[in-house]
Parts: sequence; C-alpha cells; structure tokens
Amino acid sequence: MPAALIVTTLGLFLATGMLYVTQTQHRALLSATVRSSGWVAYQAQLEFVKTQGQFEIAMLRPSRRALDELQFRLELLRSRLPLLYDSDEGRLLQEVAAQKDVLQAFERTLDATIDSLPDTSPSAPETVARLRGAYYELEPLGRVLQKVLMQSIAYNEEIFRREREVAASPAIVPFALLFVSGTCLVAILFMDGRRDRQRLADVTAAKAEVTAVQDNLRAIIEAMPIGTIIVDPDGDQVRFINPSAAALVDPSPDHPEWRRLIRAAFEAAIDENGRKTGTLSMAFAKPLGDIVSLRGAVCGVIWEGRPQILILLTDTSRVRNAELQLMQAAKLATLGEMATAIAHELNQPLAVIKMAVANARRLVLSEADPEAITSKLDRIGAQVDRAKRITDQVRRYARMPGDQTASFVLRQAVELAAGFVAEQYRAAGIRMVLDLEVSPELLVSGDQTMFEQVIVNLLINSRDAYDSQRQDTHQPQVVVRAVVRGGEVVIEVTDDAGGIRNDILGNIFDPFCTTKSAEKGTGLGLSMARNVVRDMNGTIAAENVEGGARFTIVLPAARTQAQDVA
Repeated sequence: MPAALIVTTLGLFLATGMLYVTQTQHRALLSATVRSSGWVAYQAQLEFVKTQGQFEIAMLRPSRRALDELQFRLELLRSRLPLLYDSDEGRLLQEVAAQKDVLQAFERTLDATIDSLPDTSPSAPETVARLRGAYYELEPLGRVLQKVLMQSIAYNEEIFRREREVAASPAIVPFALLFVSGTCLVAILFMDGRRDRQRLADVTAAKAEVTAVQDNLRAIIEAMPIGTIIVDPDGDQVRFINPSAAALVDPSPDHPEWRRLIRAAFEAAIDENGRKTGTLSMAFAKPLGDIVSLRGAVCGVIWEGRPQILILLTDTSRVRNAELQLMQAAKLATLGEMATAIAHELNQPLAVIKMAVANARRLVLSEADPEAITSKLDRIGAQVDRAKRITDQVRRYARMPGDQTASFVLRQAVELAAGFVAEQYRAAGIRMVLDLEVSPELLVSGDQTMFEQVIVNLLINSRDAYDSQRQDTHQPQVVVRAVVRGGEVVIEVTDDAGGIRNDILGNIFDPFCTTKSAEKGTGLGLSMARNVVRDMNGTIAAENVEGGARFTIVLPAARTQAQDVA
C-alpha cells in the first residue's frame, strides 16, 4: 500500500508539472495570438492609408493604370476587413467584434466601388467627381480602423504589462511549492509505511508469543492429572482430550462413548436456568463396566478462536469410596445408638406374638371355636408384619450407600426417616409433627437411602439436644416441614431445644465439629449431610430461631411421577 501511494503521488507530481508546462505554452500562444490581432488591425490601417493615397493620385492624374492600381488597393483593403472580426485573432478582442456590422457595411461599399472601376473611363469628365465621392464615402472607415488599432494597441500594452508581472514572479516558485509538497507527502508516506512495518512486526511478535503461550498451555493441560475435554457446542463433538480424560473412555475423540459421558456431564452440571455450566458430581460406567465417581465443572471457553465448552473431570472413586465407608460407619454408629430403642420396639410385637401363640395353643387344646383360633393367627400375622417393617427399616438404613443417583418420591423418603426414629421420640416424650405440603408424586434426584440418613441425623440431633437441655415446663416438639417454592423443595427441621452455640454455628458442618460427648457423637453426621445434599445439587443451612434451632435443606425439584412416566 505505501509503495502504491508513493507511485501515485509521483504520478500526480509529474502530471502537475506537465500541466504547468502546457499552460505556459498555451499562455505564450495566446499572447502571440493577441499580438497578431494587433498586427491585423495595423495592416488594415496601413492598407487604408495606401488606398487613400492612390485615390489622390487617381484624382490628380486619372489614367487606366492609376485606376487599376486603385482597384488593386481597394481589393487589398477589402480583404483585410473580414480578418478584423472573423478571424481567431479578431474574436479575442471584444471591441473589434463590436465593429462587425460597421465593417461589413464598408465591405459592401468597397465591393460597389471595385465593381464600378472597370467601367470607368479615365478621360470621362465625371471620373474625378466619382472618385472624389468614393473617397469621401470611405473616409469614415479610416476613423473606424484607427479606433480598432488603438484598442488593439491598448490591449497589447495590458498583455505586456501582465507578462512583465508574471516574469517578475519566477516560474520556479510553483515548481518549488509542488516539489516541497510532493517531498513532504513522500516523507509522510515513508514514515507511515515504516510505522506500519513496525506494527506488523509487533503483531507478528505478539502472535508468536500467543502461539508460545498456547503451546505451553496445551502442554500443561496434557500433563494435568485432571481430565480435560473440549466440546464443540454444535453437535457436542469432542475437539480435544488430554491423557487423563482419555483414560476415562478412549484415546480417540470419535469413540461413541464420549457422547454418553458428555450428556451425563451436561445433565449433572445444568443449573436452575437450564445453562450447561457449574460444578458436577456423578457416577459414570466406563466402557469395560467399571463405575467411577467423577467430580468437576463445566464452563464456556474460547479454544482456537471459537466458543467451546470445557469439561473438567477428576476421578474421585477412592475419595468417594472413603466417604461412603465413612457414611456407612456413621450409619452403623447411629444404629448402635438406636439399638436399645430398636430392640424395645421389636420386643413389643414379639411379646404380642408369644401371648397370641399361647392363647391359640390353649384354644386348640380345648377344641374351641375355629374362628377364635383364626383371630389369634391373624393377630400373630399382623405382629409379624410389624416386626418385618422394623427389620426392613433397620436393613434399609444399614445398607451400604451406593454411588448411583435416581429420582425418588420426597414425601415417602421423609416419612420413612421419621418412622425410623418415631419409637425413640415416643420413648423420649418428644412430639414429632410432620407438615408435608408437597405432592405425593413430587420427585427429587439423588440417593434415597443417603437422603433418609440426613433426615434421621437431624432428628437424632434434636432428640439429643432435648436430652441435654430439656426443660420440664413445656412439651418438647420437633416440626418437619416440606414445601415447594419456585421450582425448589424446602425441607425444614425445627426444634425448641435451646439452639446452637454461636461460637460453633458457623462451623457446624465441618467434620468432627460437635457439642456431644465422645460416647454419643463423632461430629461427622452434619458433615456427611452437607456432602449428601451437595451431591443432590442442593444446600443445607443452620440457624437459631426462638428457643431452638432450624436446619433448612433446599433441593431442586425434578418432576412428578406422572411427568416421569409421560
């Protein structure tokens, strides 16, 4: 581009110089033309004077030769007149052009005089009189020619004056100005081109630095122990995987299992607004059947100049297994604490069964009415079902937690958890109120057994709080409330057992944070509850309310059973 501008400028410079030379030549030609116009007027005036002289000779000594000479002079004068107004030189002078009609009238007079001379006899008496008449008839032409000549002389003097003024200003000045302007323009263009080359060099260096940074970043990503996956949002096509990610599925980004992993990650990370961003925790079955626990995040990035989606995944199977073992230990510890209450609750149906068997035996031996015996057997069956429910609850609660998530009915899970500790509450004299303002078909996503353990832990904590801070002046009461608010399910467990000390309220969910004695608690229950709720994409918080404490769990509502079936 600078080279083209320089060539264009030089061309303009050359064209301007040529135009200046052409104008100078044209001015010189114009000056010569104006001068020639003055010469035409002078020649016409000179011919008029010669014609007058020939008239006087012919009138003084009339002869054929004198008349022929007069005719010749008249013809010359006649030929000079059109040159005054009909030539290029004459048209340049407005004063001459204004005399055109007068000059044409004299042309007609000259034609008439010229036509009459061949028939004129030199010896005729009237010849001298006729010549004198023609002489006086043409006399005004002399004044007209004199006027034209004076106007031409005046115009020529003005032209000469202007030429002297122009000559006083050397022609080198415009050339100098043009040269300086062109030189400055070329210098500016040269400097601009130099600056552009410097900018180009800077941009090239910056691109090289960016390339080096990108290469370093790619090397870092390749070496990271965290699985890194770059996904094109158009079609969920895998664009890049590092070795850690390749170990999860396959080194080839075209392997069909990548789409399954990507869909699972998007579903686990989707936020309340439906955007595929945020943290995630999920279980994934590898192509060979191994199930791994994965945690990570999904976010948007610019990769190789295009908007892409970044998925970061780390295999937390060992940590997850340790957490599950810890949760199982906490559950078994809770079962140990509840063993007495469970045994007491189980003894009740066993005692009823024992009495019913004794009564049935007595009725059989006495050959009593079969309906009475059947009634006893029905009672035994009912108590067996009751005992089975108790053992089912214990077995369900003691089951090893898994790593698979599924949708389950929230209301049923809360009721099962409350039923598991109901006997303990009755034995402790604590009133439990279930205020579940949710649909029996409302589903949430997660592990139902682990969620039930969260509710059980909160209820046991309230029971223990009453044991340590009971006041005999009022009836102990724990309220479990569930309600739907704007697409979320809120579960609250509220007691009036005195609340939580302010010095530990902010750290209540930290591991090993507890106010219980070593015999009654490990400090892992609430920490486990936070992890379970977090894996369900929810939150749990604690606060003191009037006379007690409130734990609030917020979970995203999945759908209803009817929607799930549809």
